[in-house]
Amino acid sequence: MTQRRPDPRIDIHRRRLLGSGAASCALGALASLAPLPAFAQTRFDSRGRYKLKADFMCPPEGDYLVPWDDVQFQTGNDFSLQPGGKVLFHTHGLYELVASADWQMKTGLDIDMRQIGLRLQRADQPDEPLPPHERIGFFNTPGSDPPRMARYQGQWAPPAIAPGGTVSTEIRVEPAGTVRLGDMAMASHIKVAPDSLPAEVAKSLVVHAKVIADDTVSVSILNPLTTVVQVNPGLLKVVAMSATAVRGNSGDAWQISHSASTEIFPGDRVYTMIRHKVPGTVLQTTRSTFMQIDRVA
Repeated sequence: MTQRRPDPRIDIHRRRLLGSGAASCALGALASLAPLPAFAQTRFDSRGRYKLKADFMCPPEGDYLVPWDDVQFQTGNDFSLQPGGKVLFHTHGLYELVASADWQMKTGLDIDMRQIGLRLQRADQPDEPLPPHERIGFFNTPGSDPPRMARYQGQWAPPAIAPGGTVSTEIRVEPAGTVRLGDMAMASHIKVAPDSLPAEVAKSLVVHAKVIADDTVSVSILNPLTTVVQVNPGLLKVVAMSATAVRGNSGDAWQISHSASTEIFPGDRVYTMIRHKVPGTVLQTTRSTFMQIDRVA
């Protein structure tokens, strides 16, 4: 494969640094070369944005091209959308590209790593394999797998706690359907504190919570002392959370990958690829899912 060297004339900063004598020699040499691509009249004189007509679902654990099939807008003829989702370039220039992915929110599927990227396929490269195509913009993000939370706040007047004894209560946390047997919980009672009990008593009492059924938490107070303890009525606060690995819930995840200014030649192609790990993951057809190309020089 022949390595194509970047056209030195497109490096504006380098040309500006030429001294007067060196500039005369350099400009004389450049005069014999093909004309440079004209600078855009505005920064984004030639641009296009491509979208999907339908949601795109691809298998996990692989690199897949996003099959852009809808031209949202396009000005100029520097490039054109091809069947299958690649964009073919007709004009040499500097271009900036953006790929944006709006992933579907679906509890249990929005977990693990997701990737969106832009690749540049030179004119002399075959369609496959993908890895030799230049990576010009990639973004990796971990899927979200936080615990979902359920809560309760209410008054509780614990009975007197015998030496070495325990008192308890059962409460329902909300929203329903969040926790089940085997998940985790924490609790506090506002009166188990030094401003309501002797300091040593407050330090010794143990407030404990555990999920005992769907959306149900048992809260207990253990008295390890040798004397009876009476806790005054007060506010009981409970937080319960899911603990399983399939409850990812990050909402509508939105990823954006932006390339640097990239020199592209006639016959080159660019495309968007995605990768994920969970079956059923969907790239949604929304205004936040697109690939955009802007010519900057």
